[in-house]
Amino acid sequence: MRTNSKLLVPAALVAALSIAALTGCSGGGSGSSSTPAASASQEAAAKSLPSDFPKSDVPLVAGTVIVANGDKNDGWSVTVQPKDKNGFADAKAALEKAGYTAQPGATDSRAVYKNATYTVAVGTPGVAVTYAVTAN
Repeated sequence: MRTNSKLLVPAALVAALSIAALTGCSGGGSGSSSTPAASASQEAAAKSLPSDFPKSDVPLVAGTVIVANGDKNDGWSVTVQPKDKNGFADAKAALEKAGYTAQPGATDSRAVYKNATYTVAVGTPGVAVTYAVTAN
């Protein structure tokens, strides 16, 4: 048993260091080489909004739509990769400008807005902005 446990510790250490090294290479650096690749993959992944999505009633933040599902009966789910890092703040401002009222319980990353026709839950898991839209 000792021989096995001695082998497991170095193997686990190597695995942990490898993961840390990979995370460091792909994380928040300012390397411009990752930006074109990210932009290219975002463009390739662009989706169209469902045909019955209420585009004129529910303003979306400017950017690339990367998820677009749903319909009028069940509601819609849309995720947008914004053009800048202020996507969540821009999304909230656009909804308020369109006449939506913020509901109690908003946080720095989630909020619910309502008007006479729609309820829009907007959130951000990071930079992207996700909308869940339902008809009232």
